[in-house]
Amino acid sequence: MQSPEMIAEYVAKKGGTAFVKDLRRAGIGSDALKVAISSGVLKSVHRGLVGTANADANLRTAMTAGGLLTCVSAARELGLWTMKDPTQLHLWTDHGRQPVTVIKHRGRLVNAGRWGYVGSVDCVLHAIRCRPRLEALVIAESAVRLGRVSKEELVDLLPGPRNSFRRQLVQDIGDDADSPLEVIARDLFRVAGLHVETQVRIRGLGRVDMVVEGRLIIELDGFDFHWDRAAFLKDRRRNNAGILSGMPTLRYVYEDLVFAPERVVAEVMTMLRRSA
Repeated sequence: MQSPEMIAEYVAKKGGTAFVKDLRRAGIGSDALKVAISSGVLKSVHRGLVGTANADANLRTAMTAGGLLTCVSAARELGLWTMKDPTQLHLWTDHGRQPVTVIKHRGRLVNAGRWGYVGSVDCVLHAIRCRPRLEALVIAESAVRLGRVSKEELVDLLPGPRNSFRRQLVQDIGDDADSPLEVIARDLFRVAGLHVETQVRIRGLGRVDMVVEGRLIIELDGFDFHWDRAAFLKDRRRNNAGILSGMPTLRYVYEDLVFAPERVVAEVMTMLRRSA
């Protein structure tokens, strides 16, 4: 891996930016690196830092600042669920020289970060301390579901009276959601005092996303949902079958749950009264 093109490809797979010391650990010699820079496939972007022309901008900002992407800026890259894209960069450093436009995270890391990102546990902890409750819950529940951390470990990492409400958030993490939308909807209805079951099998219908108060089906259409004729017909038949069995169906998408939660709860309450 000593040709300029191979070195550039290796750096590109890491997000387009790399520390020279890490490249040397990977077996890339100083002379080969100089040739890659002189040939133009890599450029020096900061002291001890090189990159490709099409590098990930957020990752480069973090590494140039000597920090690591964290919280909602790292969650998706780490394979965790997210509720919405961040409007500002979230950056952890062990110094106070972060760019003024970022949201700063400090403190000792539980695990060492790698290639510009904190580890999953630190990402979750930073989200719990930083983000609104529901957004943090989505990230934390996905990490627990993936086995990156347990609820017990998170509780232990949030000690003291000042973290009591954060420990309560951890206790609200469930094990029955298959998507971020299910976490959002389940929490929305439970906070409203409703009994919610997720991933319920109903005879004649198959599995439905959610049943509220044992008599109302909630179906959620995710971020990648697109109607086609077959899906349209299938859902209409399922809705009809539910009504015939005494269980009407309400359907919601991301925008409903995130931007109009009060309307969603009001509609659910109305339908529950009608079906009582």
